[in-house]
Amino acid sequence: MHQKSRAALLGALLAVPLGALAQHSPRTPDPADPAAPVRPIVYESVITRPSPEPQGGAPTPDKLWRAANEAVAPPPAPADHGKHHQARQTQ
Repeated sequence: MHQKSRAALLGALLAVPLGALAQHSPRTPDPADPAAPVRPIVYESVITRPSPEPQGGAPTPDKLWRAANEAVAPPPAPADHGKHHQARQTQ
């Protein structure tokens, strides 16, 4: 009998969270209602905010980006690259 009461107690404890799911959710405004309340739109331009100066002569992010790109960039192609292909097409 003791085993059955434990199982009933465990079942009741596991069923308690289901009651929370059955509660009504707060009403949300109808998206089709033009008079529905909405939060105000706040815009802050990033251009008007001053950017911090680099500390201790550190390079700026644009210099770091350029150096990283130059480190992995392929070597430039010769100036006459592709001329033989163009000559073959015109014949």
